[in-house]
Amino acid sequence: MKAYTQSVVLLVGLFTLFFVIAFAWHPHNPVLILAGESSPGTWLSGVLLTMAAAIALITGMRRGWFPWYIASVFFFILAADERFMFHERIKEKIIFSSPHETSRWLYELPVILGACAGIAVTALLWLHLQQTSRILLLLASIAGGISVGFDITGAGVLWEECLKLLAELLLVCSLLKEVIANHK
Repeated sequence: MKAYTQSVVLLVGLFTLFFVIAFAWHPHNPVLILAGESSPGTWLSGVLLTMAAAIALITGMRRGWFPWYIASVFFFILAADERFMFHERIKEKIIFSSPHETSRWLYELPVILGACAGIAVTALLWLHLQQTSRILLLLASIAGGISVGFDITGAGVLWEECLKLLAELLLVCSLLKEVIANHK
């Protein structure tokens, strides 16, 4: 079995095992597993983003600065935000500092700006990934984009979080594929 296949099987297996255990712990309220600062889903998201940052950093050390360190810093910032919910604190400041009713688009500005930065990092990575890694990056972008749509519209936290975690898993798989393909 190829190193990439072994890595992905292990990663997806651990991802699945995590959810089986988490859902067994809270079978009647799956949102408790995925949403909130101290939820298992938030922890897993932070782990996946930290993995993406570390893989991008390693790739940057092998290939050179651009764009890998930019991606690494971006993923580390996302991981820190996932843990400390900086974007939620910014949203609160926007809401409570305005004497008038705040527009929903202004309130969601931190998420929108993060999504725009994500689009820029995705475009940079797209130019530097091999074709097979690009497919996984595209799928990650689609799942992540839909997740942002759910977040901004408030359409459903469970679907938002599930799609976000799927996007992060696909991103890590894409970066792993790239590292392993170029390590040979």
